[in-house]
Amino acid sequence: MSRSDSTTYLWGRLDVPSQPHYVPAVRRAVERLGAEADLSRRDIEDLDLAVTEACANAIRHGSPKGAHNRIHIAFYLEPERVIVEIRDEGAGFDPNAEALPTPGDLCDGGYGLHIMRQVVDRVEIQFGDGTTVRLHKARRGKEAPRLRAPRSVRRSIPGRVPALAA
Repeated sequence: MSRSDSTTYLWGRLDVPSQPHYVPAVRRAVERLGAEADLSRRDIEDLDLAVTEACANAIRHGSPKGAHNRIHIAFYLEPERVIVEIRDEGAGFDPNAEALPTPGDLCDGGYGLHIMRQVVDRVEIQFGDGTTVRLHKARRGKEAPRLRAPRSVRRSIPGRVPALAA
């Protein structure tokens, strides 16, 4: 990622063989990144889904030599967002030419880019030396905890049986 922004921090890199059984290692890194970035559980799951889809696309479409190719993943932290960059070693593709499969197609796959666009805030795609997918997820922070009345107040609420009050 060639950014001159000094607030972008390279959190980590992974280079894995282009094989499905390496994707769980990538997902574990997403979990750690999300926790460190203080993402909500939902945002971590969404980012994880998008990264998994991008890795699946890299394995399926961006690995002309199969397991001899590698997937290059970089994780970035910025004050406002996290960015995960997934690069494969394929020939690239035109993301605008990708048509969403119709439900009648009953195909296995074809929804990855659509799913990514639904669960992250921004998807950037560059192709040339392989395809690079850049996934942006805003750092909104964890959801606020549910507000609960103090125990003494909960016990005094009319209609509650004191012995059952938590």
